[in-house]
Amino acid sequence: MRILLLLSESWNDQTAPNNNMSNWFTGFPDAEIWTISGSSFPPSNNCCTHYFLISEGEMLRSLFTRIRAGKEYLQDTNDISPNVEFLTDMTERKAFKNRFSGELARLCRDLVWRYGKYDLDALEHFIQCCKPDIIFSQRKGSVKMCRMEQIVSSMTDAPMVAYTGDDEYSLRQFSLNPLFWLRRFWTRSWLRRSIPNYKLFYCQSRRQMEEFQRLFAVPTKFLVKCGSFDGSRVHTDVAEPIRMVYAGKLYCNRWKTLNTIIDAIETIHLQLGRQAFQLSIYTADKLTKQQSRCLNRGESAHVYPPVAANILPNIYAKSDIALHVEGLDIRNRLLTQDSFSTKVMDCMASGCAVMAVCWEEHAALQYLKEQDAAMTASSIEEIRLQLEKLVDHPETVCEYSRKAYQCGTNNHERRKIQEMLFDDFKRIVNE
Repeated sequence: MRILLLLSESWNDQTAPNNNMSNWFTGFPDAEIWTISGSSFPPSNNCCTHYFLISEGEMLRSLFTRIRAGKEYLQDTNDISPNVEFLTDMTERKAFKNRFSGELARLCRDLVWRYGKYDLDALEHFIQCCKPDIIFSQRKGSVKMCRMEQIVSSMTDAPMVAYTGDDEYSLRQFSLNPLFWLRRFWTRSWLRRSIPNYKLFYCQSRRQMEEFQRLFAVPTKFLVKCGSFDGSRVHTDVAEPIRMVYAGKLYCNRWKTLNTIIDAIETIHLQLGRQAFQLSIYTADKLTKQQSRCLNRGESAHVYPPVAANILPNIYAKSDIALHVEGLDIRNRLLTQDSFSTKVMDCMASGCAVMAVCWEEHAALQYLKEQDAAMTASSIEEIRLQLEKLVDHPETVCEYSRKAYQCGTNNHERRKIQEMLFDDFKRIVNE
């Protein structure tokens, strides 16, 4: 089976946010994978050799010159070290995007991707060489990706399936910026043309699945990151104080949720007259003075520099509870409502008990509650109650460590997820 992936970002396991692709397709049975990427950042993975790369800079240049955007790129999967030229380009472009962010900048980028000119001859040659059996589009809904899907679909009869990890279509968002709503309605108009063409739409939340089924009559299915679950990692004892760990970014006001947890910890410490919890935070984000003051609290909590992915399991092994948090303010509640962070599966596979602190309608929290795979809280009061229960019944940590492992082995083992994907693709190709 030849699978053509459409990606908005680079497929680089070290520097870019497409590790879901490697998570699903490493060792994928009887398949050859080709990729079209809306980025010229260096691909770096062990799954794919053939790429067609289109950069934002090339699309912008195509508006003013006759030079069209996009070129083929061949990666040696035996040597996945990033190409130096591409790596330099990636660093410069990231710095540029950081300087020009916000809704106006996003709208300008939408316009570039809408009106920029693809090298259609080179793209068609790439697709003809690929001869895809099926197309898999992985993205957050955008003008960029919808247009790419339409162009690719015009060059091949291969059926298309899609995957999303965000709220792409609903109007359940909060923003006072009119440019946000301009982009939202523009993207919705593109999605209305794109979604009915999918043979299957993978989603991370029941709400979104039901919405797409109702509005577009498109088949939907639940899909999240898979993992490797080792029973020997399951914790059978609890430290004193109970060791909690958070590893990840602080954006979308996650840091404020962590601050709320630390407030609850310090309140309990005052009541008990002793230390009951110790929270360690590992993040690559540069802290502001306010964030540093809120998150570094002596014995109760401390922020550490980021660690390499291969070191993180050792940190989890020395911890009791792995935290997953999202922002609790209205804007970020709605922004992340359909997200199922890859960190959730990492926490479940860690051997720790999992505690999720999110909005009660958050997709991951609802799933974890249904599966009884984690301790959950969606308010300041619930955070305090959960921590107080752990003080009185620390054995609950071991109980939820087992439950997280059981949920993982039952529903998210890599072999099972890959078999499901392969069977879905095979059925759609045969139809």
